[in-house]
Amino acid sequence: MKTLLWLFLLPGDLVRRQLGISVEQDGGLIRSFINMCVWGAVTLLIALKYYG
Repeated sequence: MKTLLWLFLLPGDLVRRQLGISVEQDGGLIRSFINMCVWGAVTLLIALKYYG
């Protein structure tokens, strides 16, 4: 389960690290926004492939 959670949060965590922002400074906002964009795009591409 930890691996799945780590994978799910990875895109936002990578961006947060590249920006040099700590977890305490971030408050989850940057990570949440990036994760929402990445996984939303992945879901959209899958939906368009199978239902479009």
